[in-house]
Amino acid sequence: MTHAAALSSSTADVTSTDAADRLRARSRAVGTLVFTAFGGLWAAGGAMLSSAPAWAWIVIATLVLALGVRAVRRLRAHPAVTEALPADIAARQRRAGRLFLWTNVAEGVGILLAVNLVVLLGHPQWQTAAVMAVVGLHFLPLSVGFGYRPHLVTGVAMTAWALAYPALFAAGGLAPAGAFGAAAILFASAAWALRSVGRAR
Repeated sequence: MTHAAALSSSTADVTSTDAADRLRARSRAVGTLVFTAFGGLWAAGGAMLSSAPAWAWIVIATLVLALGVRAVRRLRAHPAVTEALPADIAARQRRAGRLFLWTNVAEGVGILLAVNLVVLLGHPQWQTAAVMAVVGLHFLPLSVGFGYRPHLVTGVAMTAWALAYPALFAAGGLAPAGAFGAAAILFASAAWALRSVGRAR
């Protein structure tokens, strides 16, 4: 191999690695935004169920804002990939996109079926827990497809919490602690994803 060819090959490898790292970092930053948004919604639900005081709403808003701003900064620090991707990375991105799409479609259908099923069983108070369980389960295929183990932890934690909390509190499935627990899991997942952005490999 000539010196010019070797230099060109080395540059291509660096570009390929850089593109993969930027894609991964941006994916984790976007994941942080998604976790934060839905964590905020669960926290707001818990606050409404418990008629929380104003300071609780301020805490929720502050946490959402802090995580969201940091995630946006990480996105800006890792510019979007505009150059042509190597074939293997492009194929991986397409597979990931299809998996994300169909997993979210399945999640939506699953939530619709789950909330109607518990009503048919005569337990409408389980609807919140049913939604939470489906949300948790949808992380399991994502953890495999994206090769990101923390999704597995998030999915198992949310599903286990959905099954457990109705039996732990007097209000059952309507207990505000259920929504607050789901929010805590998602906020923790957001913080972990944000932490991993700088060292994504």
